[in-house]
Amino acid sequence: MSDNTEKDHWITITSIKKRKEMPSEIRIDKNGNVYIDGELYDESTTKYKHLTVSVEKYNKITAGEETQKMIDSRKQMKKGETAVITDIEEPTKTEKTTVKY
Repeated sequence: MSDNTEKDHWITITSIKKRKEMPSEIRIDKNGNVYIDGELYDESTTKYKHLTVSVEKYNKITAGEETQKMIDSRKQMKKGETAVITDIEEPTKTEKTTVKY
């Protein structure tokens, strides 16, 4: 693995018992790449024949709060007005969601 991916690790699973038929370490980085025993996982060339890994990649997870805010603000706004749905300011990013009715 390169030093660049070392700081992008998201999840690391380490086996307590060492067994030949199971990997000693599974890592998933923030981009969704899977590394098994330090090597990028490829289902066609894996040495663990009973192991399957599937990682779905999403940019954002939401529970519907933004959608509900959009519905509620539509009742209060007039045509042509803009409502701020989300306004998040963090040290590393800024996110603002607006809707014009």
